[in-house]
Amino acid sequence: MVNGEESNEGTREAKKRRTESTETPSKPQSEELSMDSTEKNADSYQNCLDHECKEAEDRTEEQDQTSVASINKHIRTLMKQILDLKVKKPENYATDIEERRIQVMMLMLSLRRLSRVQKVRVRDARERTSEARQGVDGVTLQLQNLLYEVAHLKKEVRRCLDFQSADQEIDLVPLEQFYIEAPENISRPTETVENPHEQRLARLQWELEQRRDQTQLFDRLTQEKEEIAETINEHERKLASLAPRINAILEATRPLQESLGLRLDAKKEQQRIVQLLPCPLYTLWVQASAYGEAFDKDIKVEVLGDIEAAKKKNSKDEDLKGENLSDSDNDQEQQEDNLSRKKRARKVQKFETTEDADYGAKQILGMHPLYVKIAISTKEGNSVVIHFYYIRTLRIVTAKCAVHLQEKTKAALTDVISGDTLLNCLFPDDFGMTSPNPANFYQLSRSQVYLGEHLGMTGRPYKWAQTLAGLSFANSDLHNLEGEDSQDSGAVGSSGVNQHNDTDTIVWQDSAEHMPNTISAIRRRLQARLALHSQLLNLESANTTSTIALPAELLKQHFPGKVCTEMKSWRPMTWSDYEASPATQLLREGRHVTSHHMFFTALFERKHVRLEALFAVSPDHPICVPAVALCLHWDGRSIMPQITHS
Repeated sequence: MVNGEESNEGTREAKKRRTESTETPSKPQSEELSMDSTEKNADSYQNCLDHECKEAEDRTEEQDQTSVASINKHIRTLMKQILDLKVKKPENYATDIEERRIQVMMLMLSLRRLSRVQKVRVRDARERTSEARQGVDGVTLQLQNLLYEVAHLKKEVRRCLDFQSADQEIDLVPLEQFYIEAPENISRPTETVENPHEQRLARLQWELEQRRDQTQLFDRLTQEKEEIAETINEHERKLASLAPRINAILEATRPLQESLGLRLDAKKEQQRIVQLLPCPLYTLWVQASAYGEAFDKDIKVEVLGDIEAAKKKNSKDEDLKGENLSDSDNDQEQQEDNLSRKKRARKVQKFETTEDADYGAKQILGMHPLYVKIAISTKEGNSVVIHFYYIRTLRIVTAKCAVHLQEKTKAALTDVISGDTLLNCLFPDDFGMTSPNPANFYQLSRSQVYLGEHLGMTGRPYKWAQTLAGLSFANSDLHNLEGEDSQDSGAVGSSGVNQHNDTDTIVWQDSAEHMPNTISAIRRRLQARLALHSQLLNLESANTTSTIALPAELLKQHFPGKVCTEMKSWRPMTWSDYEASPATQLLREGRHVTSHHMFFTALFERKHVRLEALFAVSPDHPICVPAVALCLHWDGRSIMPQITHS
């Protein structure tokens, strides 16, 4: 019912407003009214602003906060009353609700007016804050200017206090020496002793006189030096003119040299080339040549290789050495620049080596252009030719071996006279598979290079090769050498140690002591391998036991008169096949047989019984006897008797 009445009242008010809006005045009257209303609105708006500014000045924020709280409380009360009227709906409650609604709206207008007043206060506070900040900024700028001027003045004062005249850098003679050596017309003791300034001037005058005298002395000595240099040049020209004459004399005597076997030109050329050798190879060449001339005429020593590359390398090393010396004379700043350039170069080189593994291997395994060739001949005309190389980065000597026989022999299934394995285990535990220099482990690990994969290119770094070259490492001592005590071989006299430019320790006395034993061991190894080769050929070519060629004395002493067992086959075998046989287990577990041995298998039969013999021949045969493992096959059973050594 109430809602219907309210809607009817709203409809009547809307019609009334439409009626009022349709009754518009004529055009001239409306323009005048609009102008008057605009002026009135502008005046009223300005009056409102002025009134609000005055209220903001007259009242405080606390008073407005109290008013806002009171208005809010009153609005809450009116809203509760409106809610109660709408819920209870007494008589004429719509009129009461409208009255209270009007009161609420008026209170809301009061809140908005107080809000505008507060905004005016905020605007005024900001303006005052900005004015105060500008004042503070101006004072701060003045303070900074004053501080800058103070710092500048302090700097100028410090510069004045620290000023040193150019004469203070001159190293003058001591004061006592000045008064003793300087003449009285310069020293003037009566005037300068009590006056430091005059004393300083007198000392500078004496320094100038001394420098003039030294300049005259320098000019005189320079002139004498030039005269002596001219005399030396004259003598050099005379000596140079003798060289063609000497060469002509040598050329004329060449037929006589050839007939007498003097080979003076070859020796002269060798003497010129050996000066380019690195220190280890030079030590090896000197000791081998001296031993050959003194005791063994069947040893031939030569130096071969790329001579031009060796000259370039030596000149490059000298340039680097000169740069290092000049760097030590420069000041600290130049040294830092050089170090930074070297570090950058090392970083670039390191990046390149890590980028290409093959290039890294060539860099770290690069050998000197020259090498030493030693040919060791036997009485039968056979010879062992060994090439010794020097790896510059690893600082070790490697050896490549080749065998030259007087008579061509038949090839066996196992090449026991191959140059690659002939010198293996020439001395105990020296197989040449790893570097004897302990530092190489870290160098090779960092470059990810395995030396065993490049032995065909570099040769084998035997321990005895390092000793012959005069190189001494912590773990490279040779043990159990023929005819020597191990303690004596390890002793080094202080007079026999030389320091090479590449930080190698050259022990030439060890090289001289081990040279005879090494040459003898190589000859014995060649003869033993030739004998082993002939025995293997005999066994491989035998069809039956009776066809094996054995000396008559050996047959009578070690074999019965009638042999019923027949040898059916003899063939070489690999380490993997040898390792797979159960009969070899004890030998392998006891480390009596390793992969460095040479392996053979023989099959014997007697009726229905078969005997399989597995032979392991040591690299230093016949010093170490072969190990034989036997396996008997009888009626389908395998019987392994006790392992024996032949």
